[in-house]
Amino acid sequence: MAKLYFRYGAMNSGKTANLLMVADNYIKQDKNVIILKPDKDTRWNINAEVKSRAIVTSFPAILINDKQDLYEFISTQTKEKEIAAILVEEAQFLTAAQVRELALVVDDMNIPVLCYGLKCSYLDGKLLEGSAALLYWADTIEEIKNVCQYCTSKATKNLLRINGIPQYEGDFVVMGDVNSGDDILFTPVCRRHYLNPPKLIHNS
Repeated sequence: MAKLYFRYGAMNSGKTANLLMVADNYIKQDKNVIILKPDKDTRWNINAEVKSRAIVTSFPAILINDKQDLYEFISTQTKEKEIAAILVEEAQFLTAAQVRELALVVDDMNIPVLCYGLKCSYLDGKLLEGSAALLYWADTIEEIKNVCQYCTSKATKNLLRINGIPQYEGDFVVMGDVNSGDDILFTPVCRRHYLNPPKLIHNS
């Protein structure tokens, strides 16, 4: 039987690389996959593509907005061709209703759905909507592990700095990356360093 999977991790844990490797395995077996990507993800100014810093391979994705009915969309796709799996990039940006729709896709259409994303937002104590729904509805929850930027503990949180200042309040959706030169910088951290982040040292 098909399952709804939630594979989560902190920033820079290799979630997208894992998705791309899964997609590549299906495609090499001549099996059709659908890769969905919420349109809130605007990094690299690339919209309809999934790519990772970790591997060269990239694949086209279908952009979805938070008004779309994913059950209806996938049902239409299955009338055109057999779908072996559905992969979702940045699944934390799904709505709770869309996660429920994906659960029904698994149950009614027997298609495995693999969702990749963050569990925690940068906001103090807050889960992202899609992540919270996936923790509720997923059949299988798997952690893709990463190490804290500042120690050897497991990274479980995402620390956001804007112009070097840690942020714990604000909008749920803030686009940034893990590149140290960015004004908006995300860092994978353990709980201790999320609550007590080291000061950044700028070289003059």
